[in-house]
Amino acid sequence: MYKKVSIIIPVYNEKNTISHCIENVLKADTLNLEKEIIISDNNSNDGTKEILEKINHPNIKILYRNKNDGKGANLRNALKNTTGELIIFQDGDLEYSPRNYVDLIKPFYDNKADVVFGSRLTGAKLTKISGFPNFIANKIITFLINLFFNRIFTDIETGSKVFKSNVLKNLNLISNGFEIEVEITAKISNNNKLEIFEIPIEISSRRYNEGKKVKISDFFIAVYNVFKWRLLLLKN
Repeated sequence: MYKKVSIIIPVYNEKNTISHCIENVLKADTLNLEKEIIISDNNSNDGTKEILEKINHPNIKILYRNKNDGKGANLRNALKNTTGELIIFQDGDLEYSPRNYVDLIKPFYDNKADVVFGSRLTGAKLTKISGFPNFIANKIITFLINLFFNRIFTDIETGSKVFKSNVLKNLNLISNGFEIEVEITAKISNNNKLEIFEIPIEISSRRYNEGKKVKISDFFIAVYNVFKWRLLLLKN
């Protein structure tokens, strides 16, 4: 059924981690699926681009954006270039370990999944303890999604997601920033025909002094987008 998995890595100013991330992704177990790695650089200015320019690997395609419009724009740029039947999101900072891939891919075989979210918040896997404000912000956004779309997610802001390619591409995503996580979750949750699963994953969260980029303003934008997508999807 599945022959290839496309692994999308959106990158912005990750010179300290991107090489290690790529090495780990190349070594990761994907249950014998061929790997296609799509890296989209969001106009990095810290030396990341120079590192990427030296990479020459048959399984890796590198894209460069001339303007940083946000994580969502970067993901969408990479998505246009995928050819795999499955698509994995992988952050370039290695907060999310490629060791999670086996657990994330199995439900597509065992449970006929259409979408799988890797949850950081179940406590079932190794979790690096991070800041309370980010935890609460995520809980509020996740609660609102669950309330408005009748779901039981534990972690909609996770950067570790896997999709059937046709499911993700048919969402017609438009968000530019971190609010793309809300748009994705709202749109898949609005489709009752999709089989959506969540599975615990390992997480080693970064601190702000280590390069974490999400800001308090992103929380308010995400909350706004929960309401926006609920209203827009009710009209359709």
